[in-house]
Amino acid sequence: MTPKPCPWTDAASPAAGCAIGRNATTQSEIFGWSIGVAYVAGFFILTGLAMRRAGTPVWILGRPGQAPRVLGFLLGFVILVLWPLVGNPWSGAMLWPGLAALAALFALASQAHMGRSWRVGTASGETGALVTSGPFAWSRNPVFLGQIALFWLSVPFGGGPMLVAAVLVTGSAIAQVRQEETVMQEVPGWNVYAQRVPRWLGWPRWAGWAR
Repeated sequence: MTPKPCPWTDAASPAAGCAIGRNATTQSEIFGWSIGVAYVAGFFILTGLAMRRAGTPVWILGRPGQAPRVLGFLLGFVILVLWPLVGNPWSGAMLWPGLAALAALFALASQAHMGRSWRVGTASGETGALVTSGPFAWSRNPVFLGQIALFWLSVPFGGGPMLVAAVLVTGSAIAQVRQEETVMQEVPGWNVYAQRVPRWLGWPRWAGWAR
């Protein structure tokens, strides 16, 4: 059988070389997919634990007026788990899944740090106690920051579907943060905290610039 040229390198490359490259890409896809599944599982497990500790519902997202944001997050999470069904990887480099794993760990660690204050969404009168320590000393929204990083760092090995998911989640997170900040005005200490710590990331003294 005449070796087929490798589609992404020199036309004279042997099929064996293509197979090696494809194997590396497949490993990257599997690793990346595993990260997405693990993150989604961790998100719901930590949410369940927070509900048990708080003794009150923590799933607030979905109340009237929040439908577009709910749909964005829902579709993003679904794609994060199911993208291999239609994905077309743009890169097989293991660097990207590794960075995505760090982003997922950061998001989960930030979520766990909130403890009983964790809420999925926000509504007046249903906020938890203000958390200002740990990652929240550097960002007012470290969970969203980690999620956004996770999705964008997954684009190289998730291809087009993950790009769509990244845009959806980023847009939904930005809209959700704006709405949450309005509700958080009623939480004691919020205004001082918001002036000191940036919305996304930075040294506390940069808060005024980062807002």
